[in-house]
Amino acid sequence: MPNFLNSVSIRVLVIWGAALMLGPFALAANDLPSLRAGEDYGAVRTKMINAGWKPFHARDADRCGSGDARCANRPEMVACAGTGLANCKFLWKKSSRTVALCTAGETRAVFTGACRL
Repeated sequence: MPNFLNSVSIRVLVIWGAALMLGPFALAANDLPSLRAGEDYGAVRTKMINAGWKPFHARDADRCGSGDARCANRPEMVACAGTGLANCKFLWKKSSRTVALCTAGETRAVFTGACRL
């Protein structure tokens, strides 16, 4: 009986499994403008709007704290931590796709990358 669970078969299964699980993220990421880690979120926000993405306000989003410049006038904010790296998560929508962008920084939001919804 041939050994069908050889390393080639396992690699093929892993690649297909990853493609099936990560496919929706890849589709959304392909339509994102060019964003750099370390870029000010205000610049990232402008690029997203210019690329046709819309700020998305989640019903269960946290409220932006009074005087918090990271999230003031940014309805796409889902949550901002007040401790640690002071991470924030922002949601964007284009057609049926939604993407989450994450930032860090206590006084200003600095883009760190796309993150899990």
